[in-house]
Amino acid sequence: MEACIYKKFGKENVLEWVDGWPKPECKPDSVIIEVAAISINPKDALLRKGKFSRTLARDPLPRLTGLDGSGVVVEVGENVSRIEVGDAVFGMTNNFSGGVLGAFAEFKETEVAKAPGTISLVEAASIPLAAQTALQALRDICGISRDKKVLITGASGGVGHFAIQIARRLGAEVHGICSTDNIEFVSSLGANCIYDYKKNEPVAIDDQYDAIFDAAGRYEREYFSKQLGKNGIFVTTVPTGKSLLSELLARLKVRIKNRLVFVHSSHKDLNQLSDWVDSKKLFTHIQKVYDKNEIVEAHTQIQSGHTRGKIVVSTQPGAASDIDPDA
Repeated sequence: MEACIYKKFGKENVLEWVDGWPKPECKPDSVIIEVAAISINPKDALLRKGKFSRTLARDPLPRLTGLDGSGVVVEVGENVSRIEVGDAVFGMTNNFSGGVLGAFAEFKETEVAKAPGTISLVEAASIPLAAQTALQALRDICGISRDKKVLITGASGGVGHFAIQIARRLGAEVHGICSTDNIEFVSSLGANCIYDYKKNEPVAIDDQYDAIFDAAGRYEREYFSKQLGKNGIFVTTVPTGKSLLSELLARLKVRIKNRLVFVHSSHKDLNQLSDWVDSKKLFTHIQKVYDKNEIVEAHTQIQSGHTRGKIVVSTQPGAASDIDPDA
């Protein structure tokens, strides 16, 4: 089959489309989808650069790129019961190295769910990794609920724009940090208060929070020690030596206020997100849909650190023209 791979670690131009890549085999607990679109995430760029090649991502090269996406099921394993051939689904692989940007992709049945019925498959592709990251960080780690106050950094980005909405769904008072150009956008997501990091350093925020979710992965807990106090929880999205150690200590119940979210694709969480989308309680903002031959440009954009919402790569000709970024 046709697939997008990299044979060595490096800059965006190591990505290439090849023919003759082995089509994935359908295992008893998995499904095969014909890929409609995939999302591009900062982690895709880090993997391509070899960031985790000695730790969490030891899959051999060459390897496929891509972590989450959408498509139509063409084959199901003998133990699969929730999904049928012909279903439109969206999901994320739990393989840390990814590997879903090809004509076809394999997912465990538990990693996918039926896609929202009110949006296109291209739009659905933007949701799984980023929205599940936000949901699991806020609900499972921060324990966000009514009467809680949370601060979200990178509030206009892929994870951040979902986090603002999900924190509101969970009943919290939500504050966000973004740039001047994104204040109106973050306000439209439901943020109660917005701080412009271009005008004032976030460390100067004069408020107290039950939790701070660093959706952009740019800070450490010590930076917000005044805003969190002794009991506030800090959660980051980026695995580093320090954040991995902090998460280990948290899981050993030694020090539980400094956390790292390891997103895990779950059909239950995907169903929740799908329900919210279909009931107009959650929406995805896509800055741009790239054609598959623009994969290098898509990676260049995600590395800029200035993407509003999500970017998507479509494998279907002409799909990019169907998305209005201002809608």
